[in-house]
Amino acid sequence: MPGLGSRQQFPSLTAEPDLVYLDAASGTPCPEPVIAQLTAELRGPAANPGRGGHPWARDALRRFEESRATVAAFLGASFPDEVAFTRGATGAMAFLADRWGPGALANGGDILYCPGDHLSTVRPWLRLAERMRDQGVRAVAYRRDRLGRIDPDDFARAASDRTAVVVATDVHNLHGTRTDLDALAIPPAATVCLDCSQSAGRLPLRLAESRAELAVVSGHKMFGPPGTGTVYVRRGEHHRIAVDRSAARSGPARHVSPLTDAAEEGSLDGAGAAALASATVFLDAIGLDRVGAHLATLAARFADGASRIGGVTLLGPPVETGPHSGIAAFAVDGQAGADVAFALERRGVYVRAGDHCLDGPREDAVRVSFHLYNDENDVDRLLQGLAAAAERD
Repeated sequence: MPGLGSRQQFPSLTAEPDLVYLDAASGTPCPEPVIAQLTAELRGPAANPGRGGHPWARDALRRFEESRATVAAFLGASFPDEVAFTRGATGAMAFLADRWGPGALANGGDILYCPGDHLSTVRPWLRLAERMRDQGVRAVAYRRDRLGRIDPDDFARAASDRTAVVVATDVHNLHGTRTDLDALAIPPAATVCLDCSQSAGRLPLRLAESRAELAVVSGHKMFGPPGTGTVYVRRGEHHRIAVDRSAARSGPARHVSPLTDAAEEGSLDGAGAAALASATVFLDAIGLDRVGAHLATLAARFADGASRIGGVTLLGPPVETGPHSGIAAFAVDGQAGADVAFALERRGVYVRAGDHCLDGPREDAVRVSFHLYNDENDVDRLLQGLAAAAERD
């Protein structure tokens, strides 16, 4: 079965026709429409959006706000001003902890977090808790089980009437498990901050309908260019954002919302915003429901095949019916993950090994992450390489 999105749409993949790229969770290749949009922006008028009253500057600002509206609609935000452009999810999460967090926790409270989540998700909030310890702010951990699922009983133990912020990961970057916020005992008064780095571009988000009031997205994992991303803050939380008025732009007033004023200080990356918006248009044309179903098919084929290879242990939960993130992890008995990844690399199959940006990771863990340009032949080549690697033990 061919990939849902033609491999021919991705120049980096067509340049290496024998390569099986299975590291989308680290970064996705840019498709032709995104490259074309970025190129068009760079070839166009060299104006700084929001600075200057001449036609070039006005038009650059108009295009920037159109990009914001396009991305906000893709994420399911109610209003464009609930979305600001950032340099990625890491910077977006740090922004929330630094500029939203102090106002939200001015009277103390608990920050619930999972130490098994991505370090860039966790560390900004731990730093905030340390800075505000004298104001009664605490960081309280909840746990995942061995298959990467949040333990609802442990979450209920951690939660209390002191809970002010719940930091959660929508799709776990190693196990591929998706968080069901409705299944957790989240105190009604708590604000939920959701890391959507591994779900955006794979699964529908519909942020306005979700329990999350805050969210971050990584552009380079959803076919956007490197160094792009967004931060989402629901309008009801804008009053808690600290805005540095000394960083206001010269030229025509560009106030959109407290979020955009605070998160988009300095010169705006109009080209990056336009290219990221183009990536959302590309994905919308295919349909995220179709993407999730395609990834579920590939993940199920991999899980079934891997379970038949002696010495291979799957590290995530069984693949169920319905949309899937396309992320799966495994270990080979007696072998370091880096060695398994190297053996696969020699066969032209690129996967991810290493620390997986986790605190205290398993050194034997290997991650594969499919996307719409992959097909069943790619899965089969992965399984063939994995069977050969397992025989080396």
